[in-house]
Amino acid sequence: AVEEAARHDSAIQAFRRTTTRPVTLAGTELPAGATVMVAYGSANRDEERHERAGEFDLTRSGNRRHLAFGYGPHACPGSQLAREQLRLTLELFLRRMPELRPDPGRPRPRMQPTLIHRSPRALYVTW
Repeated sequence: AVEEAARHDSAIQAFRRTTTRPVTLAGTELPAGATVMVAYGSANRDEERHERAGEFDLTRSGNRRHLAFGYGPHACPGSQLAREQLRLTLELFLRRMPELRPDPGRPRPRMQPTLIHRSPRALYVTW
């Protein structure tokens, strides 16, 4: 559940990077020092990488193959802590409130319209 949640709707949707040398990106020449916006959220919804990428699927196999925590030397150093915190939070919520579920009488969650960070404006649940 943790990996699919991170892949499907990671808190960080994009991050800036700076080119260290001249590079061609999608046919566009960029000099060294150019700022590039890397859209992790978009990459995590890539249909060539993830079948039915727009769907939240707890049974998805190979679901650690996402960019929710970055990649390589720029990967989030706190990713293991974040994964463990999310796992424990979900486990405790569901253990203490096994009937916890989205409130069918209320609107579905709407995300804050920001470019980089994601969070719901409201999350209506019942138990």
